[in-house]
Amino acid sequence: MNKKTFIIGLVVVLVLLLFTSCKPSPPESDIGPLFNESLNKELEELTTVKPGEFEPFFFKWSERNESKYEIAEDDIFTMTRGNFTSSEISFFGLMLGDSYEDVLERLGIPDVMFILADKSYKNLEYRNKIGINGTLSGLTFHLENDTVTRITVKPPFKKYMHGNTSVGTDKEIIYALLDVPDYQSFLSSLRVFYYVEKGVEVYFKNRYVDRISFLFPQEFKGVEYVTEEHLTSEGIVVNTTEPVLIE
Repeated sequence: MNKKTFIIGLVVVLVLLLFTSCKPSPPESDIGPLFNESLNKELEELTTVKPGEFEPFFFKWSERNESKYEIAEDDIFTMTRGNFTSSEISFFGLMLGDSYEDVLERLGIPDVMFILADKSYKNLEYRNKIGINGTLSGLTFHLENDTVTRITVKPPFKKYMHGNTSVGTDKEIIYALLDVPDYQSFLSSLRVFYYVEKGVEVYFKNRYVDRISFLFPQEFKGVEYVTEEHLTSEGIVVNTTEPVLIE
């Protein structure tokens, strides 16, 4: 390599090094952040916070002057020694014969509502709305043509019940207070005492009260047992014998 060629090559290298060292850095962007960082943080916290558990409370209701007894205040079975009818009892101020609008006005929209396709009857189930924790309802209103015809108190409602008018009462105590039922039957795992003229049905699991239904009292003329064929959910036809009130 001659001297001239060496010098030219050295010049080229120096020029390249000069351009490389002087390469301008990219300009800083003057565009602000794409998201509001504080708002983004708040949204993230909202999505990660778990909802608090339901806190049970004691429901407050308005008294009902037309009733002699309130289920959430009185041990009706013991007080009366069985001398009562369902038409004299209120349930958080609601009574048999009240309307659909009456129930909503006093207790609000139910936690669960079942409505028949033709709307001829409804079941209104209450739990959280009346301070009861869990997934099972404590108080059910059965309505036919928008009129309350049956009210059922179930195990979760026990927190409001008193004395022997409650879930868990022994069968022998019910015998002693309400006397022998007009008739009995068995539904699945439950034994039922029917007090037709009082308007009460007491359901037992083993020997203890599981739930109580109140419906309009009727004159008791006896029952006859009718056997009919029923189609089970598995598609099997079975004979079922049920008591039917004599008109």
